[in-house]
Amino acid sequence: MNSRGYIFPTVLVFCLILSMLAAHQLLIFIGEKQFIDAQRERLQLDAMIEKSSRDAINSIKKNKDPAGRIAFDQGVVDCVVSTGQPPAMEIKISASLRNHQTKSVVIYYNSETKSITKWVEGAS
Repeated sequence: MNSRGYIFPTVLVFCLILSMLAAHQLLIFIGEKQFIDAQRERLQLDAMIEKSSRDAINSIKKNKDPAGRIAFDQGVVDCVVSTGQPPAMEIKISASLRNHQTKSVVIYYNSETKSITKWVEGAS
């Protein structure tokens, strides 16, 4: 049956195709895992900034100074408040994770209306 020698090359080609398919699936898995890890870090930064901004605005409403450093399990958040003209305030929040990934936000807050007038992400 194998006198012409076509079974061995056929098996080799079949094994080559299977190994290429397995390598392709592995590369897709690694890429998706890196993407999911990056998204998780981005969401952690967003959650830290959101909680810190809420705390800063609540402190301002109670006439306290919210400036300082807030430590979380994932990293730290620095908050700096500067007042321009009387009703307007500028709150700069910078969050950084333990792996040195950072995100910054500038919040413009009106103390008379007690509302956020502008939210700028990625500002230094």
